[in-house]
Amino acid sequence: MYKVEIEVSGQPQGKGRPRFTKTGHTYTPERTREYERRIGAAAWSEMQRVDLEPTDRPCHVDVIAFMNIPKSWPKGKRLEAEYGVTKPTSKPDLDNIVKSAIDGITGDTGIILCDTQVTSIKAKKTYCHSDRGPVLYISVSWTDVGE
Repeated sequence: MYKVEIEVSGQPQGKGRPRFTKTGHTYTPERTREYERRIGAAAWSEMQRVDLEPTDRPCHVDVIAFMNIPKSWPKGKRLEAEYGVTKPTSKPDLDNIVKSAIDGITGDTGIILCDTQVTSIKAKKTYCHSDRGPVLYISVSWTDVGE
């Protein structure tokens, strides 16, 4: 079994809605493309470190989005958030965070070659501890043929 784990520091971002040109062509917003490039760079770096090529095997993806706690919240509510009592229900939506994560790890320099390889996903959004800061954690696991 293979497992590759990456972390991308900073507030997790969801996949932006497609935009349209005057001629009707669609494109991904620059902010989304840049975030997916950051995820891809982290994926490429980790794949180089563990000396693996992008897999074409069916895989499982875990995504945990550690979100900032709003600074405007009172101390008691901030502590509840730090210890998991309060969960984030604001934007970005968890499904859009997962879309960005999977698009970021996909391709010739990523962890997987095609997003159709993802057969299961486990994802959650939670608040980060104030000492750690916001981060996107992605874990991809798969087995070789015959295992």
